[in-house]
Formats: sequence, C-alpha cells, structure tokens
Amino acid sequence: MDTPRSEDRRRRIEASLAWLARYDAIVDDPAAFRAALEPPAPVDLLVHPGRTTPDALGNALAARGLTVETFDWAPHHLRVGAGSAPLPGAGTLPEVVFGLAIPQGVSSATAAQALAPRAGEVVADLCAAPGGKTALLSFLADDRARIVAGDPSADRCGLLVTNLGRMALTGPLVVKQDAAALPPVAAFDAILLDAPCTGEGTFRLAAPRFEPRGESGLGPARALQRRLLARALDRLAPGGRLVYATCSYAPEENEQVLAEALAARDDVALAPLPDGTPGLPGLTAWNEQRFPAEMTLARRLFPHHTGSWGFFLAKLEKRGGGAGAAGNSAAAAHASRASTGTAAPQQPPADDPEARTELTAFLFDRFGVDTDAALAEQLVTARGRDLWLLAHPDALAGRDVDLGALSIVAPGMRALHRTNTGPRATNSLLRWLGPRITRCVAELDGETARRMLAYGPLPCPDQSLRGAVAVRVDGVVVGAGHVRDGMLQFEIPAAWR
Repeated sequence: MDTPRSEDRRRRIEASLAWLARYDAIVDDPAAFRAALEPPAPVDLLVHPGRTTPDALGNALAARGLTVETFDWAPHHLRVGAGSAPLPGAGTLPEVVFGLAIPQGVSSATAAQALAPRAGEVVADLCAAPGGKTALLSFLADDRARIVAGDPSADRCGLLVTNLGRMALTGPLVVKQDAAALPPVAAFDAILLDAPCTGEGTFRLAAPRFEPRGESGLGPARALQRRLLARALDRLAPGGRLVYATCSYAPEENEQVLAEALAARDDVALAPLPDGTPGLPGLTAWNEQRFPAEMTLARRLFPHHTGSWGFFLAKLEKRGGGAGAAGNSAAAAHASRASTGTAAPQQPPADDPEARTELTAFLFDRFGVDTDAALAEQLVTARGRDLWLLAHPDALAGRDVDLGALSIVAPGMRALHRTNTGPRATNSLLRWLGPRITRCVAELDGETARRMLAYGPLPCPDQSLRGAVAVRVDGVVVGAGHVRDGMLQFEIPAAWR
C-alpha cells in the first residue's frame, strides 16, 4: 500500500514527466531523453590536478573493483561505477575524503572550460555554491587567478568555504553577495554566471530534485536571471568574456534571457564554445518567438548526451568602449559608497607581517617547511584566531580591484588555528604544502589508510612520532593526524567525510 510520501513522490514524478514532454519537439532523440531520466544520476568526480591525475586515480579505483569512465571533452573528470564492488556515496569515497577529487556532474565542467580563466586574471564566479565550478576554474588557472566566489546565502557560503578548503585552494576569495547587486569592485576579465533556475535539468527518477511548477515557475526565474545577467555584463571588462549557464531546458530561461540581453546592449555578442562541447545548438525559434541566428553558438545538454544532468550554456564577449562598459571599477566603487553614505563592510586582505612570522616559525619548527619558497606568492592574513593564505599572482600588481566593497567570508584558505594549547595546522594547509613537509609525517599505504578511515585509530607505523602529524598516503599528503600512545588517528573534519 502506498504511503502518503510515496504517493506524493509518484505524483511529482508524473507531473515532471508531463512537463518535460514539452521538449520532445526540440530534442534530437526523445526516446533516449526519456530513457536517460530513468536511472539515478551517475557518480562523477572532478579530479584535483595538483594532487593526482585522472589516470592514477582511475587505476586506483579500478584496482578496488570499480569501473571508471573518462571523457575526452572533460579531461579533469571521471565517472565511477559499481563494477564488482559496492559503490558507496560519492562523498564517502576515500579518494574524495582525502581531497584527491570532489563530486561534480560532468555536464558542469562545460561552463568552467568555456570560461577558461588564466593566471593573473580577475574572475567572478557568481552564485558559486557549492563550489565545484569554482574549484575547476581555479584548477584551469593553476590557482593563480583572483577568483571572487559569491553567494547571497550565509549557509551556502559556508558550504562553498568547506568545499574549497577540501581542495586546498588559495586563489578563491569567498564573499556573501547578492550577484544582482554586485558593486563595481572590479572590471572582471571573466565571469561565470550559473544562474538560479527552475532546475528541471536535475530531474532523475531515483531521486528527483526538481519541483515541477510549470508556467508559474518560469516567470520569477526569468526575472531573476535577467537582473543577474544585466548586472554581470555591467561588471565585465571591455574585451572580457562571460559564460551564462543554467540546469534548465526551458528556452524561457535560456535563449530568451540571452536574446533580451543582446537586444538591450550594443557591446556584447555570443562567441563560440570550445570544440568538442557536447549537446545540441541553441534554438533560433520556440513556439511563436524568434531568437538571433547567433544563438546556435550556445549548447543544450540533455542527459543522454552526457549521462549527467541537463544543462545549458552560452559564452558572451564584450567589445571595448560600448554602452555599459565597466570602466574604472575601483574608482566607481569608491564613488558609489560615497554617494550612498555607506562604508566598506571590512578591510580587504593585506599581508600581515606578524601573522607571516608566526606561520613561518610554526611550519619550520613542526614540519620542516622551507617557508620562503612556500609562502612567496601568498598573502598571510589574520582574522580572529585563524591565519589565512590568499594567492597574490604577480600579474595582479597594479590591477584596479577594490575588494573592500565586498562582505568577505573567507579571505583565501584557512591555514592555521590558534588554540589554547598552541597553533594547529589545518587539513587544507597540510594538503596544500604536500611534498614541502619534511618531518612529522606518518606514512601509510592506501589499504591501511582506508581501514583507518573506516574503523578508527591504528598503530602508527613510526613509533617515534608524537602529537600532531601530517598523514601521507601512497606519497600524497591527505591531511592531519594525531599520535597518542603509539596510535594514529585521522583528524579530517567530519564535514569532509
């Protein structure tokens, strides 16, 4: 007998499938599209290129009886299947817990790859939580771009900080910010706008996240997307590029939003996406509406194209000197605050000599780190009882960036926490330092590490170690540990497991 919950779920699925039938006329294979909605979403992983490679990680997973699939068009991703071994949840895979990868649907890779940020650029990732796209943006720029990653929700900012910390990235700066009211803090070289949407592309039968609202859901979503895109284009530097993306199939949220933005400005145009981007071209017509011919440069990704979520993306480029140019952004930010009578929420990050000295002494004394080399391109800042690292690429010198206009949640990567018993290195810091750590290291093989992760403390291989240590598994530092009475335990945060 059906319970009220199962009956509600059945009705929700039926309503969703009925709504998605509106796309049968524009999809290349309606039967394949429907079939792709039946199974749950696969387990896709974004691999951290600074800590391992897809080949190495894939071989390790295959050796444990799991199946692994790679993607020519998404070289940083793997798809993991059960094979001959049970497949745990993606977040509980040891490789994810150890920071070698992070769960991310492979369709999402297309947005960051299309934006293609470069070292030294000033980049905005608007609506950034939970952080997978921010991480890939940072990987693509070798963690040497100034990435301002924002979200208007404090809880989602916390999730963003957590996931970037897992990846041990010092380039992104997390801010609590409504992207529709983004102040003129910079003329951004590149902007990723993965806009809030109805989310119909996330629908899979086993765990439907999409809440069908029909026509009533399209109007509010489109209104927000129009505001977000207009503000983002205002903040884009002449010559800059913007990727607009949603996880919706609806032309009302995609081509229509873009067509209205293009009609309102004379300084932006659609640009080609990278060769090999999967999916179908954007639409030039929907029902009674007509869209510009250049809309075919966009891409529509259905689940049968990638095996992942449904997705839409388009790339826009901004010409110099046209209407709406970002102009001298830092000066504009100061003028904006002066005209409204508001002050900057806080001081922007700056190097703190005392904090640098404290961190340098601790890292050398405890872990034997050559800090002159390790910290040469990092700002060291203090906030409360924490010390933070924030990359400061040389190419940013002299750039017109006014971060003081933003409400900064995390000025980079949390590196050190001061406790009543002394300083403690974060797991993020130890992962980031990696091979620079030369002492107080507990060496484990993969099998022992997985056993310790599952069952708790085990005898430390090096009985001379005491107290806080870095744990290295198969040659890669995975985080912090503690040795007491000869027993080694992980101190990886519960939020990362």
